[in-house]
Order: sequence, then C-alpha cells, then structure tokens
Amino acid sequence: MEFLQVDVFTDHPYEGNPLAVFPDAGSLSGEQMQSIAREMNLSETAFVTGAHGDGYEVRIFTPASELEFAGHPTIGTTWALRHLGRLEGDVAIQRSAAGETTVRRSGDSLWFERSGSAEPDREDRAALASALGIEPSDIGFSWDGTELAPAFADAGLQQLMVPLKDVGVLGRSSPDPGLLAEAGLGGAYCFAPSAPGELRARGYWPGFGVMEDPATGSAAAGLGIYLADRLGVVDVSVIQGVEMDRPCHMGLRSEEGRVAVGGECRLVLEGRLTTLP
Repeated sequence: MEFLQVDVFTDHPYEGNPLAVFPDAGSLSGEQMQSIAREMNLSETAFVTGAHGDGYEVRIFTPASELEFAGHPTIGTTWALRHLGRLEGDVAIQRSAAGETTVRRSGDSLWFERSGSAEPDREDRAALASALGIEPSDIGFSWDGTELAPAFADAGLQQLMVPLKDVGVLGRSSPDPGLLAEAGLGGAYCFAPSAPGELRARGYWPGFGVMEDPATGSAAAGLGIYLADRLGVVDVSVIQGVEMDRPCHMGLRSEEGRVAVGGECRLVLEGRLTTLP
C-alpha cells in the first residue's frame, strides 16, 4: 500500500509537523489503521477511505487512538490528494467523524475552516500549574486590556487553552502526564505572546500518545475560537514546534464562532508498506 509523508505548516522540508497519508486506505479496518499509525510513530497518520473531485473521506489516528478531527492532517491530506491529482479546484470538503471541514487554497497555502465554541474561564490554576511544571503566577496574560485565563475551546476537538505570561515560561514548561490525568486532562495547549501579531505555542497531548506535538492545527483552531470569544476579530500568526527543532508556522483568522487555520506543505518521501497488519 502506497503512502506519502509531508511536512505540514512549513515551506521547508524537514521542518513543520510530519504526516503520513495513505490515499487508498478504504480496504483497511480500524484495527489495521491503528497498527499502521503506531508503526509510523508520528503524531498523526491519515487514512483516506474515499476521494472525489471535490472532497474526500478520512480517518485520523495517533499512535494510541483515533481522532474525530485534527488540523495538520486536514491540511496535509488535502495537499497530498491535490498533489496526486485526486482533487480539483480551490475548495475541497473533508469528511471525518467530526463532520465536514472546508479547505480552501490561497496561493501556496491551504486553509481549513471550522465553527466552534469556547467555555468560561477555569480558575483552578494551582493544579494545572503543577501539572505543567510552572507556578500559578505564570498562567495568564493581558491582551489589549483583556485578562486571558485557561478555558476549554472546541473547533472539532475539545482542548484546554492555557495562556502563559511569556515565552520564557512557555520554554521551561514541562508537563507531568500523571498530574495532567489527575486533573482530568488528556493534554493542554499552552501559548504566550512573542511579537506584535504573533503567538508562540506548545501542544502537550500525553493522553493521546503524543507527549509534544510540533504543530496542532485543531488546537490552533480552538485557540482562534477562544480568542475571538474574548477579543473579537483575530488575525495572528502562531509558531509552534520551536523547542522540538520542528518550527511550524500557522496563520490564524477568527471571529466569534468561526475560525480558519492555514499553512504550507512540503513533500518529503513516498513509500510503500510491504506487509499489512
């Protein structure tokens, strides 16, 4: 079975977040997909179960479990199918367990669009700080006079948004999977201001078998929903993966209840599984 590996959210090969895409996976069972994803050992692997001129169906797996939706597989799978000539035009519809996601081409970038919602702030900072290896006072910062605090957001996958006061705190954060689990969390998306119009982020998802993710498009989408809920219209860049030497650059545009996340991709390898599980 043929597959491609692409680096997502970058214009340089060997940066970004790597993704394996199996474009003809309709004959595989879920158990086989999970075994292959574990073998690939990337943060996610995408299995296309059907492709048409204007869209496709996909299942997405981490090494540990299946996801209803994920961001960098959405961008990377759409790019791979366009590369293979399976998709036509500038707009494609991805169908996953989370429903339909529109993906648009704009120049060299692809942008996925989602709706979503954000929950009220969480005030239990002590347990969260302990789980992240930081101090409670390290959590939160002010943006244009609005104090940001941890809260859940959902743009296809519910995730905890954790604002940190600066990139120094972000850099020294070190999550404890056991303490995150005790706090009822499978992971956290931490972010901090880094420059005007720019945020730095780190995504920790030990509950999904990914200790740290170079780029988490679904969480960036959730971040857009979270920010727009508190600040209004948002147009920023999100840089993730720096601490892993896999810098990823994501465009983020959002308004209340709607978000778009975009970036480029580069093909790194094409391969073939010689044995199926």
